Amino acid sequence: MKAMLYADWINFRQSIRSMLFILVVFAFAAFAWSGPMFFILIVAMLSIMLPATLCASDQAYGWDKLSLSLPILRHEVVRSKYLMGLLVNVALFVLAVAMTVVYSLVDPSTSMMENMLSLFGGELISLLLMGLMFAVTFKFGVEKSRYILIAVVWIPILAMAGIVKFGIIPGIVDRIKQGVNQIETAPIGLPMVVALFACLAIYAICYAVSVHTYQKKEL
Repeated sequence: MKAMLYADWINFRQSIRSMLFILVVFAFAAFAWSGPMFFILIVAMLSIMLPATLCASDQAYGWDKLSLSLPILRHEVVRSKYLMGLLVNVALFVLAVAMTVVYSLVDPSTSMMENMLSLFGGELISLLLMGLMFAVTFKFGVEKSRYILIAVVWIPILAMAGIVKFGIIPGIVDRIKQGVNQIETAPIGLPMVVALFACLAIYAICYAVSVHTYQKKEL
């Protein structure tokens, strides 16, 4: 298992520079345009891209086919991907929390609690989508999963952004603000814990589905 994780880490290191570049761009955008939402996008976008990134590296170096021919337990190959994804996701979340704290201190007009709640919600969504993207990538491959990612994730996000920006659905912004205010005034301890465990459970289910898929995969 340690060997699998080390191999995934070696492959992942090739993508660190591009991820750092994205981090710098989003951090600059957040402070320049007073948008803490950019910190949520850091966690969400990079986490969702991670499954395809890890599997694409395996494909580029031929490890995807080699691992199928070696006497390696297939569930360990899948487990290493999911663990690596979880570790990177947690690292991104911690980094985003640190930047959110700095942003809230620099701009006292913003609510640190509101920013943290939004970031936590973004983390839950990222965890869900990352697990689903792992399952999709193991099922359909890297190339098809990228198209599915565009169809399932980015098109709805862009559509929602357009609806909010151009007021296609009247009053939607006010309703969203009312929902956020209700969340802020509600007790958050237990719901947050329940939501976190629910997302982790779905992540585990995606792992089980991916193991089942990979067990049937042939050279």
